Amino acid sequence: MNTIVSIIVPVYNAEPYLRRCVDSIIAQSFHNWELILVDDGSTDGSGAICDEYASGNDRMTVIHKVNGGVSSARNAGLKIAKGAWVTFIDSDDTIGENYFNVELSPDVDLYIACSKEDWIPRVYEKNELNQFL
Repeated sequence: MNTIVSIIVPVYNAEPYLRRCVDSIIAQSFHNWELILVDDGSTDGSGAICDEYASGNDRMTVIHKVNGGVSSARNAGLKIAKGAWVTFIDSDDTIGENYFNVELSPDVDLYIACSKEDWIPRVYEKNELNQFL
């Protein structure tokens, strides 16, 4: 399978919510992705959770590194990313099941991900973007 999207998730002490994040990525209706989990020196069980998910799954890779901060973790993921596209998802976030189908649609010029739980996704016309932003 050709990887189109490399998903990099920096992980630091994310044990309480990491499974929700990874499960939302696995549940994608779009399947042409690789997931790079970068354990940035976690002191909780996050590293073990990363290893558990990646075990036996050739689309997932785990990097364990000394804590260096979120930018350092993202850069470590970028060094091994194989996708034509790269996206970063925080370990305490989840994504909807059609996230990549919408994001990669040829009809989309700008994709804005919103973190409000009550936000209803929709397509904005060009003249509406200034108001939205």
